[in-house]
Amino acid sequence: MFNKITVSEKRGLFPEYSNLGTIGEKNATTLLFLLPETLQGYSENIVCETSQGSFIYDVLNDTFDLPSEVLTGSTLDLQLILRDSDKVIWKSIPYTFTLNPTLDDSGINVIDTAKAEQRETDRTELAGVVTELTGEDLSAAEWDELMDVTAELPVKTEQDVVDLTSYSELTNAFRQATTAPSLITGGYNLDKDESDEDILVKLPYLYTPNAKYSENTPISSAVVECGFDVSASGDTLCHYNEVSMFNRTNSSRNLRKLKLTGIECVSYGKSMFMGVPELAELELVEGDNYPESYSSGYYSQFFRNCQKLEAILGTPLDMSRGTNYSAMFYNCESLRYVRFKPGTICRDLDLSYCPALIKKYEATTDDPGTLLSIINGVREYTGAEDPITIKFSTFVKSYLSSWRCTIDEQTGLYVYSDRNSDNTMWTILTTAKGVVIS
Repeated sequence: MFNKITVSEKRGLFPEYSNLGTIGEKNATTLLFLLPETLQGYSENIVCETSQGSFIYDVLNDTFDLPSEVLTGSTLDLQLILRDSDKVIWKSIPYTFTLNPTLDDSGINVIDTAKAEQRETDRTELAGVVTELTGEDLSAAEWDELMDVTAELPVKTEQDVVDLTSYSELTNAFRQATTAPSLITGGYNLDKDESDEDILVKLPYLYTPNAKYSENTPISSAVVECGFDVSASGDTLCHYNEVSMFNRTNSSRNLRKLKLTGIECVSYGKSMFMGVPELAELELVEGDNYPESYSSGYYSQFFRNCQKLEAILGTPLDMSRGTNYSAMFYNCESLRYVRFKPGTICRDLDLSYCPALIKKYEATTDDPGTLLSIINGVREYTGAEDPITIKFSTFVKSYLSSWRCTIDEQTGLYVYSDRNSDNTMWTILTTAKGVVIS
């Protein structure tokens, strides 16, 4: 089977088929790369990443027969590289193919051949449903990936919430997108007979490493739950007008659960989640793409007026970013769970609006975990540094005076002690950490 792959100057690969067969007469699929004139004339290599390892091959005359050694898993990541002698001239963005053991190298499904005509009819009918749902005009290749999912897409539940969180196939459907998917921003109709205002949607995590979000990218008021990669967005999520894509007018007003990956790339974070009214669970996950610097006001008003926020999950907050924590947790009265990177709290921090910090997330028993994370988060103190002030609610301060802790010899961090230790949390903060508790 010839699989024609259109190559874009902008590093994209656009195959005719994203499902590849793993059986057949040659046990291979022939790839035919269609390059624009500007990319022709160079030697070509492809890199195939599989569960068994990485394989590099030469491509002659723009064609290559995939060998059986790369067709043993469920997926295949393929990247095209152009060289001038030993110098790399151009690299594509890796493209993920799905490997299907029921397809031979001619592209014929050896099990469901008799159903092929009916499947095409189903595909045509389903096209209208998914295009309305996502706002995306999906290519034939994308259809092959989503066919089984779209056949069972729900219209809505009894609670008027469309729950798509179990449809994990949607996670990678937008990995090549350079703009925010309309699943997140809206512009789709979830029910032909009712207004969008009456229906909410829960989305699975969408892997969007190439999409650039900005303060002007809205999160649809219909979205209750979503997650996406912001690593390509740099300092565009927030701006100096204290508006972000999460707190802009009429954006995110029904958002209750959010996951962001690549959060380390955001170099300006002031007021990022300020006033998101329904947000209860936030997961912030860092990668390795750290910018050279962060704005001095990075954490200023970061979670201000998130009154329903209960948990800040993911990578512990690195408080070494910026020098201003003012109003960071202002009115976060429901906050129960937050973790800080050890030794990074170096400035005054106001937690007086967070009386629930002593409570275990989604439970009723007391849990000193968050308080211990604060203690371990405070910078090391030698006596030469100026003291920092941490404000706690009256309710929390009583626990600081009663909970006892000791140092773990293996990690050097403070942990809860059920023995009669002399060190209370209050003692550690004021004596060992040089903190003024207010």
